[in-house]
Amino acid sequence: MLFQTLSQPFAFLSLSVVGFLSGFLIDLKNICRKILKNNKIITIFLDFFVFFLIFLIYFIFNLKINFGEFRIFSILSFFLSFFIQRSLVINFVAKPVVKCYNKMKEKCNAKRKKKV
Repeated sequence: MLFQTLSQPFAFLSLSVVGFLSGFLIDLKNICRKILKNNKIITIFLDFFVFFLIFLIYFIFNLKINFGEFRIFSILSFFLSFFIQRSLVINFVAKPVVKCYNKMKEKCNAKRKKKV
């Protein structure tokens, strides 16, 4: 019984990393969707594929790390790290990138108007 108790911090940390990396998988899906210009069929396929992959990765890691036991800390660690990653990316990466993109676009449009 002590052996299973000693591995719980490692299981918590491992499933947190899996949740964090799953957030990047969602970001990759969103980038692919933007590149493919929001095609509905491809969007549905990507959503299904990515969420199935996340589900599969979570269960494989839970089976390997936590010996297949579902405990509340394993589920909470996964979802907590997933939502932390999503909020960090949205607030600290996506917003500044969008602002820089819009400023660059305005400068390019201003240069075109001067040339014409």
